[in-house]
Amino acid sequence: MRTIKTNINFMKMGRYIFPISLVVMLISFGLVFLMEMNLGIDFTSGTRFDITLFNDGQKIQTKQIENAITQTSLKDNFTVKELENEEINDAQTFSIISQQGFDEDEIATTILKSLNISQDSHQQNQATTISPKMGAELVGSAALSLGVAIILILIYITIRFNSFFALSSILALIHDVSITIGIFILFNLEISLPIIAAFLTILGYSLNDTIVVFDRIRENLKLSKKNEDIFSITNKSVNQTLSRTILTSLTTLIVLIILYFIGSYLIKLFTFALIIGVIIGTYSSIFIAGFSFTILYNKYSHLLNKPESEEKQS
Repeated sequence: MRTIKTNINFMKMGRYIFPISLVVMLISFGLVFLMEMNLGIDFTSGTRFDITLFNDGQKIQTKQIENAITQTSLKDNFTVKELENEEINDAQTFSIISQQGFDEDEIATTILKSLNISQDSHQQNQATTISPKMGAELVGSAALSLGVAIILILIYITIRFNSFFALSSILALIHDVSITIGIFILFNLEISLPIIAAFLTILGYSLNDTIVVFDRIRENLKLSKKNEDIFSITNKSVNQTLSRTILTSLTTLIVLIILYFIGSYLIKLFTFALIIGVIIGTYSSIFIAGFSFTILYNKYSHLLNKPESEEKQS
């Protein structure tokens, strides 16, 4: 494979882009506290029931479904969301979610009667119920899995490289996940267990891309001349790995975009999270991980002089 040689001054660009990225990351953290997350029943507990209605192309409004359900035992203790449905023409799928249990047949019958839809013009999808205890356990497991993943990554990078590389990679990973979560909150997208799995996948993808850059930086540090500064070394390393990074990201994005357009509602959300993660992860491996390492090394490299000299002698 032919390698495209570039000579882009990423570190000079990073002086302006890095602070902006940190501000965006802080805004994403702020959204967690300022806006309510659209959590799925995996975390909130309750019952979710999906129903597909066939109405000859006539648009059914969410408000009509809500008005019908208020006539049942649920009254106003529920929420209704319309899901995208490309699998069946002239059909709409609605998701009814409630903290209390309910009879799916009663809900379906009431909706059909209220909208004058025949029994043959609907499809009851599988209902899912999560108990409060299970919901609390799932929240704890999700938080624990993300925390453990970040800690293990920190240990791994520290052992394989050094603490400067480790701190820079963790900052990049937190940057990637926080911005992805911020986008989900901003656009009121549902966060469920599959989305947590997408966040963990983003951690792995972003880390892989970052390690490729870090490995090249480490090699170039060993081969560097005494008068060569760390900014030049990092720039050289990023440019040497740029074609590989772009090729990997593009091929991954092509698959994800295709999956997004042919997938169901939950697959779309999962894929959307991965698309954001791949784009931000590729960006952060250069402008977050690479730039922050350069700053740390430039200011505190004297703390690593002894280990590095021993490494060169060996």
